[in-house]
Amino acid sequence: MDILERMHNPGADGRGGYKLLEPRQKYNLAFCSEEEIGIAEHFREFVNTELMPYRHDIEGGWHRDGKLAKETIHRLYAKLVDFGVTKAILPVKYGGPGFSPVVRQMINEELSRADIGLATKVGKLHWAISVMVAAGRDDLLEEFAPKIAGEEAWTACFAITEPAGGANVEDPALAYKTLNTVAREDGDHYVIKGHKLWPGPSGPAENFQSEHLKGHLGYWVVAVTDPAGGEENAGIFYVPADASGLEFSQPYEKMGFCYAEANTDIWFNDVRIPKRYRIDTEPGQGSKLIKGYVIGLGRLAGAARLTGLSEAVLETCMDWTQNRIIAGKPMRERSLFAATLAEMWRSIEVSRQYYLSITAQVTRPEMYGSPWEAQMKAKFSAARSLAGDTAMMVTNRAMQLMGSAGYAYESHIEKYMRDYKIVQMWLGGAERDRMDMAQGLFGPFKWAGDN
Repeated sequence: MDILERMHNPGADGRGGYKLLEPRQKYNLAFCSEEEIGIAEHFREFVNTELMPYRHDIEGGWHRDGKLAKETIHRLYAKLVDFGVTKAILPVKYGGPGFSPVVRQMINEELSRADIGLATKVGKLHWAISVMVAAGRDDLLEEFAPKIAGEEAWTACFAITEPAGGANVEDPALAYKTLNTVAREDGDHYVIKGHKLWPGPSGPAENFQSEHLKGHLGYWVVAVTDPAGGEENAGIFYVPADASGLEFSQPYEKMGFCYAEANTDIWFNDVRIPKRYRIDTEPGQGSKLIKGYVIGLGRLAGAARLTGLSEAVLETCMDWTQNRIIAGKPMRERSLFAATLAEMWRSIEVSRQYYLSITAQVTRPEMYGSPWEAQMKAKFSAARSLAGDTAMMVTNRAMQLMGSAGYAYESHIEKYMRDYKIVQMWLGGAERDRMDMAQGLFGPFKWAGDN
């Protein structure tokens, strides 16, 4: 039963125990419709019943049982596919429900309450769809739609970062001049050579085939057509997961996202792809897609995920402080602790209403600007940085309130603390967020000595 069917099932109300955290209270009708709130309610119920009980298994338990982790992730991801989440923003004409950008962010938030890594895994497919829609690539959407809209589970990946420079791709002052992954034209093909760092989920195609997961859809790769770089030469190229010439490192061992995202190096050793697999087709379009739809909207999705994670931490902490008795009274009813919980909720609520506001603005480019314009990039960055600061504060306060219980594996707080950090850092990180906010506020500037 998918999202649309569940939404009209009167037996499912999808509500939690805290009224201010229910979809009808937290999602503002200024930014969404009654029907969209109904979708969020039923998805929240799905998350609570189908995903929440398995949060520890996503990492394979305390001892990091890789076999258990992989089976759990693939199984839960397949459930999300069956529920219709991965195809949620696929246009109706290609077999999807064509849900709005606001619903996309609601999915990010609610799913991140269970596991932000799993939300990111779903988000990679949404990312690929949004880039192809923005580029007007109906031909590619038709090609991939049977897999995206079908009953089988497929994953996908974006390859952006490179070893030399870290956030160079995200820095507009560098204009892709430091990008070393080059797509060279060769007749009716592009030949890609270069090295990407940290993309995920990545690795040999057979790693993404199991009882529950059909396979890997492929890689959307940020590259340049001229080694000199420049905005006019930047583009996004689709590389099938089993393309000849792909080479992978072993997955990195990480603090969080231990198995939900297999992050590796990828070497593109003269990988040959048809010319039609260049996503951007017009001069300058590649740079716009990278700035607006890869970086900008990627940060906005991160804001929604960080908000969902923060809410899950707050819920956990409120439950625990209700049951922790101090001198005959629940801990959360003592003024000091009540005030702390209130501050945590306030920051979460502000983060949510801000990212919803910016998401609504994305749908009105004639008024607020296109996603690649500096003022919108500033707002995307403000949303992610605010949500990141909120997640940092909320996870720390929760652990402080819960003491040893918060520090213990069983409470989940320590996992949420480990997981939020990478979402705060990727796509340029908190410092790059602030640089882009300044650039949107008072105009572009370059590094000293850069002509």
